Amino acid sequence: MPDVVEPGTRLVERYRLDERLGGPDHADHPDHAAAPDHSAAPDHSAAPGHSAAPGETMTYWRAHDELLERPVGICLLRAGDVHAGQVLRAARKAAVLTDSRFLRVLDASEVDGVVYVVSEWVSATHLVDLLSDGPLPPEDARALTIEVAGALAAAHEAGLAHLCLAPEHVLRTAHGQVKLAGLGVDAAARGIAAAVPAEAAARDTQAAAGLLYACLTARWPGSSASTLPAAPHDGVDLVRPRQVRAGVPDDLDNVVCRALGVPGRHGGGPLRTPGELVAALGETSSGRTVTARLPAAAPAARDDRRAVTSPAYVSVYDDQGPPRRRFRPVTALWLLVAVMLLAGLVLAVAQLLGNGGGGTDAAQGPDGTKESPSAAADGQPVTVTATTTFDPLPDGTGEENSDRAALAVDGDADTAWPTKTYDDPFGPAGIKDGVGLVLDLGEARDVAGVTVTVEGGATDLEVRVAQNEGSALRDYAPFGAAATADPRVEVRSDKPVRGRYVLVWLTSLPAADGGYRGEVSEVTVSSPPR
Repeated sequence: MPDVVEPGTRLVERYRLDERLGGPDHADHPDHAAAPDHSAAPDHSAAPGHSAAPGETMTYWRAHDELLERPVGICLLRAGDVHAGQVLRAARKAAVLTDSRFLRVLDASEVDGVVYVVSEWVSATHLVDLLSDGPLPPEDARALTIEVAGALAAAHEAGLAHLCLAPEHVLRTAHGQVKLAGLGVDAAARGIAAAVPAEAAARDTQAAAGLLYACLTARWPGSSASTLPAAPHDGVDLVRPRQVRAGVPDDLDNVVCRALGVPGRHGGGPLRTPGELVAALGETSSGRTVTARLPAAAPAARDDRRAVTSPAYVSVYDDQGPPRRRFRPVTALWLLVAVMLLAGLVLAVAQLLGNGGGGTDAAQGPDGTKESPSAAADGQPVTVTATTTFDPLPDGTGEENSDRAALAVDGDADTAWPTKTYDDPFGPAGIKDGVGLVLDLGEARDVAGVTVTVEGGATDLEVRVAQNEGSALRDYAPFGAAATADPRVEVRSDKPVRGRYVLVWLTSLPAADGGYRGEVSEVTVSSPPR
């Protein structure tokens, strides 16, 4: 590690360190109180004035990826640290987990005596802040814990574990999505390990139940350090949530006690895995029906927009924009009257034109029968010989559920190609500009129209055409664009464009499953009518 690591330091000619957020000897940093307390774990005393214990020399930075032009979080550790190897291995294992409820590990390596771990940077706040004004409503506490335990269950299925989960590791985005930070890496930095998978599952289950306890009481019962006040004990036994706060539902209190081993009379056996905890919470009657999104966290005040955040994990809230004007009932009534009068006028004019104006409502076909104008303009269908996904680098991965791409051209509206589920929307300030499908027409054809049917909600899209299959968006010439307020949209051009490859490029996706996901059930291409 360089002798002096300070703002402006660059790693591997790519990552610029902008602001130190936490780590040893950093107690006076404005964000330190919000950081996962890596210098105060119960088994490693490293209070101010004492030297840090082995494995507790990790520092946390807000940084900027100059290659991809995006903010990232970076953890730094001297390569000679006793736990440096474990940290690097844990980060590389965590990087393969694709569950969107975990912050993604984007890069992990060693260079010039430094082990660094790069993670995604999201706009969020952590559970400590959510509880600063008191416990969450029981239904929100239940929903949040189901998300956390479900994420841990997915991690355990992939052979991973968190092992030192605390409230500071639980983040909630401005859209209400739950994110977990520090999977495997924070435990490795402290030298925490589990002998067998069952031990790891039990530890993470107790931590998740501890989070439910914290949500219900604003007190933390876990073994990992937290800035939340500690949960009370009656001698050596933990006091159950209902004895700490009035109004805690009995069924949620019972689940906490089963998972944490609190003595007393409670129904059901112990809960030893995150999956068992999810199942037990699913059987409770407390709260509303669980949805993928929790209520969004309130934005920070404009005069203090620094959200209290976990180091190397989250960013400040964006401005929320000016408040929307309220729609007064009187205004709505006058608007309704105006719409009705206009509709009546349009109907009267249409009847006059249809009955006495000599107009026709359809064109004559060759045999004298009437042919609808739309049918006459549809053109000739073009056969699609192959379909591939389009997710160009550097923002994309080059693969986007490619094994299901053919479902968009199979002629069956009940099947669809889905995009991946994204945490953030597309666009200039989003995770990337778009994702799409490339249709191979087999040979160069004159493309006059492309009809796209989507599922799930409004989806903005562009259609582009190219003679040769390209790897970048600029390789495809614009054909037309549309916003699919309706499930089916037709993009047409007065002047046909010749090409073999048609790109359907989705530029915004509807909300789905706590994130954003698009689905295309059918795409058809037409050439000019004969």
